[in-house]
Parts: sequence; C-alpha cells; structure tokens
Amino acid sequence: MKKTLFSLLAVLAFGGAGVAQSVTVWTTLAGLSLEWLQQETDSFTDAFDVDVEIVELTLGELREQTLLSAPDGQAADVLVGVPHDQIREMAEGGVLADISSFATPAYLDDLSEPARRAYSIDGKLFGLPLWVEGPALIVNTDLVPEIPASYEELIELAQELTTAETFGFMFDINNFYYSYNWIHSYGGYIFGRDSSGGFDASDIGLANEGAIRGASELQSLRHEHRLVQAGTDYDVANRLFVDGALAMTYDGPWALSRFHDAGVPLRVVPVPPRSDGTEWSGFMGVQGVLLNQFSAAKANSANLAKWLVRPDAQARLSRLSGRIPASIAAVAQVDDDPDVAGFGAALRNAEPMVDIPEMGQVWQPMTKALSAITGSAETDVAAALERAVQEIRGQ
Repeated sequence: MKKTLFSLLAVLAFGGAGVAQSVTVWTTLAGLSLEWLQQETDSFTDAFDVDVEIVELTLGELREQTLLSAPDGQAADVLVGVPHDQIREMAEGGVLADISSFATPAYLDDLSEPARRAYSIDGKLFGLPLWVEGPALIVNTDLVPEIPASYEELIELAQELTTAETFGFMFDINNFYYSYNWIHSYGGYIFGRDSSGGFDASDIGLANEGAIRGASELQSLRHEHRLVQAGTDYDVANRLFVDGALAMTYDGPWALSRFHDAGVPLRVVPVPPRSDGTEWSGFMGVQGVLLNQFSAAKANSANLAKWLVRPDAQARLSRLSGRIPASIAAVAQVDDDPDVAGFGAALRNAEPMVDIPEMGQVWQPMTKALSAITGSAETDVAAALERAVQEIRGQ
C-alpha cells in the first residue's frame, strides 16, 4: 500500500523528479494546529521513511524568506498555513509550484467550488486547501430554540426579541468584511473577472443595482427594522452575546471560544435563505499547503502535501483545533461537532477574499459608505456607494 501510494503521487506530481529523503516545512501554524501538523508529519515519516523538519515563522517572515531564498535553494520545500489571499506575490514571483498536475479529480471534487477557486491564479493551482473560515449566523438557543426558516422570519423574530432586556439581531454592520454578505448576496461584487478568470480591477460592482439593494437592506436593519442599534460595532455585539442578551449575531469561528467560555448555549447555521430561495454568500478565507518551485525534494514534498490534505487528516485537525475542513468528506466525518458542521454549511457558497493588490483600496471607502448609509435613513444609498467606487478608482 505504501509503495503504491508513493508511486502514484510521485508520477502525478512531477514526472519522476529526483527523490530526496528529507523535507523541510515552514509553517505559520501555532498551538493545537501546530500539534496536528507534527502528528501528521510523524505519521508521514513512518509511512514513507522521509524525515520532516518543521520551522515556525510568522506569515510575513514566511513570504519574505520564500521570495528571497527559494531561487537559491534555501527555502522550505512545503509551506503550510498560508492564506489564499497572501500567495499572489509568491506565485507571480515564480517561487510557488503549479500543482494542477497532481491535484486529482477525486480531490478537487471533494472541495467546494469557492475553495478550489481560492488558490487558483490565471488558471493555475498554487495550493491545496486545508481549511476554510468565515462568518455565519450564531444563535443563542435559549432565546431562539428554533431557527427561522427564512431571512424574513429571522427579521420578524429579531424584532420580537428586541425588548428592554434583550436584542434580536446585531453585528458589526459598518465593517465591510461582514456586511459584504448583504451586498454580494443581492448581486453586488467587488471586482469582475476577465475572460481568463482573473480579476478585472476596472470592473467594480459595488454600486450596481444588487449592491444598492443589499446596502439598502443594511440601512433597513438599522432604521426600518430597528435592530442594529446606533454605535454597534464588533465589541458591542460580541459583549452582548457573551452576556446572553443578544439572540443572533453574524460572526466567525474566532468568536466561539469566548461564547462557549461564557456558557452561552448556541448553534451555528447559515443565514436563512430569503423567501425567494436566494442563499447568502459572504466572504471566506482559505488556508492550505503550498510547494516550493525550486525544491530539490519535489516528489516527497508533493506526497507530504497530499498527505496533509486528505480527508482523514483534515477531520483530525478539525477535532483537535476546531478548524473547518475544506474537504466536504472531512466535514461529513465531523458532523457530530455542530459548530464545525454549521460553519461548513454556511461557507459552502461563500466568496473567497479578493487577492489582488487593488483590494487594499476598497476597505476605507466602503467603511465610509456603510457608516453613512447606516447612520441615517435619509442617506442616498446609491450616491454613497457611487462615491465609494470613485474613491476606489482614485478619482
């Protein structure tokens, strides 16, 4: 079995490249995730008799040292825990291997379409997704024992639960990272794509009809529905949920430890679809495994990469650290963990964070636009979004 697996992966990966008997891994992982990596590399060594050295780096150190050192043969063979929106410079700098040739159809079919797309640049695959992360609806089940069937029912219930003692639904509404769920789900987008599938920074969809509808709904959450109170930011919503006074919020897995530590009974689910059946699609991040184009141990590095992202390994990572697997099969293996299952379902149709430099020009103008839109019911939503687009264009 060992020989068959090795031979198959080596041929698929790099067409018989020379085999070295050691692999170096640079990783940004820490804590329980790092413990998982050590366990998996130990099992890889036992299976293939290939030694693995793990070196911990910050993300900035990993990127800089890979760009500078890889061409001279001084960088790691495998990079683990690099967000998909941080790889473009390395890919365009020629230090990452195009691994399309050994990402088998079975592996790709086991990923959600957004997870597959996240590590693709100009039609080439530069990483194997390992886990995903992003926001979902988090519900206090003491206050909401039954999840609303539709978004409209969610709004109605939230209004009923907004009383002198409790709040129905609140989140960091002026943070574009969270509010993009509304803008995108109604038909807005950040950048369009060209004929090759790459982002077209000249095509900005943040003031189109769908974006206006989504931002108008955000305005309604504050003024018409009277749910998101004035002054609400991340800390306010988070603290109210911890105190058991907030029925529903929109947040990511990074918030759960605080909620659980506070003893809040909760459930994680996708935001319910609108009454017309439209599902929601906000941001998500993807982290995974990359390979050094200049590695002298390409076959073993490819084998290790495949070893780390197989469904069983992803399921073990999830059980140990709470990560949301990129593998659909792995999510099914840990469906007894309601938090993981909930985020897994919510992120199935999410939009990978845009990875081109022009994304840096989006945050501030959209924060200003959202603050104006939610700050007053009189704000012209279309005009506010158009001003943001003009600022993004540098006009």
